[in-house]
Amino acid sequence: MDTPLVEMSNVDLSFDGTRILKGLSLSVAPRERLVILGQSGSGKSTTLRLILGILHPQHGSVKFKNEEVTHMSRAKLNRMRQKIGMVYQYSALISSLTIRDNLALPLEELTDKSREEIDQIIEEKLAMVGMEDTGERMPSELSGGMKKRIGLARALVLNPELVLFDEPSAGLDPVISSVIDELIISLTEKANTTSIIVTHEMDSAFKIATRIAMLYQGKIIEEDRPERFRRSENEVVKQFVEGKTDGPILENKKS
Repeated sequence: MDTPLVEMSNVDLSFDGTRILKGLSLSVAPRERLVILGQSGSGKSTTLRLILGILHPQHGSVKFKNEEVTHMSRAKLNRMRQKIGMVYQYSALISSLTIRDNLALPLEELTDKSREEIDQIIEEKLAMVGMEDTGERMPSELSGGMKKRIGLARALVLNPELVLFDEPSAGLDPVISSVIDELIISLTEKANTTSIIVTHEMDSAFKIATRIAMLYQGKIIEEDRPERFRRSENEVVKQFVEGKTDGPILENKKS
């Protein structure tokens, strides 16, 4: 087996005395598309921030390419982040910059590429997401789906080994959601990139994933290939996948 690109072991994390993650363990192999499912507030986005080194656990280990993220110096952490693309839930484009300048920013700040090289990369990435003619437009001129595509293009400009997606289809209609799902699949396959996708959208999860993990009460309670995950006998997983109101999820909230 390949060495895991990402490996989290027995991770605990608390905010203001509330434990969010309780012994979370998870590994991600190169070139797989791992979807992390879970309720709102379950710690899915927090898990992505731990991988990026934005947050540090109170206990446990977070490794990227077999190196402990929490022990990295600031310089080493910045070098690691150049290998990781991030697609934010609400695109996080800088409103005062054109689309071209939004994509150019990480290349200007983190590489020594020439203007011509940067322009070529921007054109290439915009074409990959079907947004070739948007370079001089402002974010306010774009629809939600278009902003999601631009966010994906920006995440790819440094040719990352890992791309993290935080609710990539949130707020989109079903047709545009399907377009984003297909882009995630095709682009990560073409670029031979590993991806971790956080979502609670069932249709997207089963379409995108090569493996699915369920985060519940601070830890991974089940992980498997999509076809096996869908047939899980775990009552929490079954309730979440089927969207039923009867089951342990709501019962545990009341207790």
